[in-house]
Amino acid sequence: MKKVLVAFLTLLAMLLIVEPGQSLDFEDELNQLDPCLNYVTGKSGDKPSSECCKGVQALKSATPTTDGRRVTCLFLKRLVATLPEIKDDKVSSIYKKCNVPEAFPISKNANCET
Repeated sequence: MKKVLVAFLTLLAMLLIVEPGQSLDFEDELNQLDPCLNYVTGKSGDKPSSECCKGVQALKSATPTTDGRRVTCLFLKRLVATLPEIKDDKVSSIYKKCNVPEAFPISKNANCET
């Protein structure tokens, strides 16, 4: 299970696009999203942890541009579709469950062009 998390978060971090001159601290982003694994795989019940929600907010803040959000959405869409351990209903509801305004959809059926 830890390997799934590492693959998920590493690929996510590699594909985030930010404005020229800006950078992300990928290690911090990965660490902040680590607590979400139990939620998106259905192992922690109906609510993500507060640590997970902090990571979701950090991801939203780290993708301030339309292009960055679109690329991140496309990547997550493909990732969710290829990793059966990740429950689409859990990952697609993570913004709402964390009370974070949706930056981009996260789902295997997401429309990343809007």
